[in-house]
Amino acid sequence: MAGRGSRRRRCRRRKSTIKQGGNGDGEAHCPPHPGFVCGAMEEDAEGAAHRVPLAPCPSRRVLSFLGLGGTKEEGSAEGGAPSKILKGPAAVPASTTTSIPRASDLETLLRVRKLTLILDLDHTLLNSTGLDDLSPAEQTNGLTRHAKGDPTAGLFRLGLAHFRMLTKLRPFARGFLEQASAMFEMSVYTLGDRSYARAVVKLLDPDGAYFGGRVVSSDESTRRDRKSLDVVPGAEAAAVVILDDSSHVWPEHQENLILMDRYLYFADSCRTFGYGVSSLAELRRDEREQDGALAVALQVLTRVHQGFFDSVLGGRCSDVREVIRAVRREVLRGCTVAFSRVIPLEDVAGNHPMWKLAEQLGAVCASDADATVTHVVALDPGTDKARWARDNGKFLVSPKWIMAASFRWCRPCEQDFPVTRGHGR
Repeated sequence: MAGRGSRRRRCRRRKSTIKQGGNGDGEAHCPPHPGFVCGAMEEDAEGAAHRVPLAPCPSRRVLSFLGLGGTKEEGSAEGGAPSKILKGPAAVPASTTTSIPRASDLETLLRVRKLTLILDLDHTLLNSTGLDDLSPAEQTNGLTRHAKGDPTAGLFRLGLAHFRMLTKLRPFARGFLEQASAMFEMSVYTLGDRSYARAVVKLLDPDGAYFGGRVVSSDESTRRDRKSLDVVPGAEAAAVVILDDSSHVWPEHQENLILMDRYLYFADSCRTFGYGVSSLAELRRDEREQDGALAVALQVLTRVHQGFFDSVLGGRCSDVREVIRAVRREVLRGCTVAFSRVIPLEDVAGNHPMWKLAEQLGAVCASDADATVTHVVALDPGTDKARWARDNGKFLVSPKWIMAASFRWCRPCEQDFPVTRGHGR
């Protein structure tokens, strides 16, 4: 890794095994429409970000869904800016450029109790759309080619040389950055081009207080459709946390990744990812600041940060990847899950992404329904296992229950995930 100093602490790197979200049938790979992590609501329109308490997530929080659309093929429509702006000159390693300031060395960061946080932009911190791509419903709601934006609502108009667009900041984005900056030295990594990246970072961090120019775009990335720490100057994998809405773009660093529920404010993004639902802009709704996706991510980052430095103070070399694994395993600890018609009969159950995801979240997976099973995850309420669950007082939930747990990082209320007729169709 570029720039590794001889005095830096070196932690043993383990082979990446976590692939949260990679389901071949689309159920686990592609997050649902915004509202998966929290209920959508009428936009608050408050300019100031609220400070979010870091209390444990209530297990009985009501989660509302706007629906699960189609699937996204691997390698397509990554969480970058609209495809029209995913262009640029041939990529070169960041180590050969001087455009990205070098991050602090690991010893310096540990001395001030900070880790490195790498943030994606599109569909993680914000959502952008071309002015020509606004849907009729969005235009009816006032989002037209002549819209000037509304900074108090986090809506901005960008006039880039090659593309005119609207950008919507995710609720709590600035509050998130303010609080996360106390625990992390932050960098941006986007597959949008350099001019777009700089323009939207200016919206998030107008004074350069959070990123300090540490912005990697497609112009610096070694591969246009993938991301890697080798182009982030000074990044040490043992002390890096990644926040991104797409898992497949980080093939070499899955264990560093905290996968985000996608922010799809505009209809064009819903279409791009194959979601057959109305956009938040069409519905005149938005995520809640106080318990939305970024508020949840901040809670998780706080737990990871504390777990890392608690182990450092314990006198051993800590690795943030081990801490992330440990935090994730607490989500469904104590649950024993049996699946019904979720895993095709011809598949090896233990290799199925939903089975693996449940295990990563700390659940025990069982092939048969017996007294140890606490939850039956099913697509059809008429199966033998589904009837057994009802007859024996077990929880009967849809696969979305596991997905909600993976994004919420706590055990969701089972009653919010009923299994209904035609669920699997």
